[in-house]
Amino acid sequence: MINVAIIDYGTGNIASLSSAINSLNAKAYLATSLKDIQNADALILPGVGHFGHALKNLKKNSLIKPIIEIVKEGLPTLGICLGFQILTLSSEEAKGKDGMGLLPFRTLRLKQDYPKIYKIPHIGWNLLSLKNNNSKLLKGIPEGSRLFYFCNSYGVKATKKFNGTFAEYTHEENMVGLVEYKNIYGVQFHPEKSRKQGLQLIKNFLF
Repeated sequence: MINVAIIDYGTGNIASLSSAINSLNAKAYLATSLKDIQNADALILPGVGHFGHALKNLKKNSLIKPIIEIVKEGLPTLGICLGFQILTLSSEEAKGKDGMGLLPFRTLRLKQDYPKIYKIPHIGWNLLSLKNNNSKLLKGIPEGSRLFYFCNSYGVKATKKFNGTFAEYTHEENMVGLVEYKNIYGVQFHPEKSRKQGLQLIKNFLF
């Protein structure tokens, strides 16, 4: 059975994520220490919360450097929503605070030139458009079914510095919804709240 460490930084949608993982015959548990992540077969940084607050709690538990090191060593890692943003270089939500820098993106507040049409936070369903390469996370999910549940006020813009697989969604402008680079995966949406296609995505990550 695969042991899946869900990083606990005092926020995140832990219950539904754990339930989704356990339904796939994997074992989910909260990780609050170095030992917890060393015993994992896969690592997930969950979504929901504030960028600065999450990093503060990670630093308090002396987890930032160990997570960076273990990810660089090859541990399969998935960042969900806020967790994806934490893997980037920085976020406008907490200016002056560095992210983990494992992905060469910067997290920005969503653009809102047309507030009557595009609301912030962006809450609801949105379709992904795969831009390059074959996607491990989207395997077995038909193109027309790549509809996922979002809840975010900040997002990630594409960059030429990234040469991995990525997919975009549109909320006033094109934003990165999914990335894959070696053992590192990030999604801006919540697969644990995205019906059978979300469950398939989590399964694709784990197996």
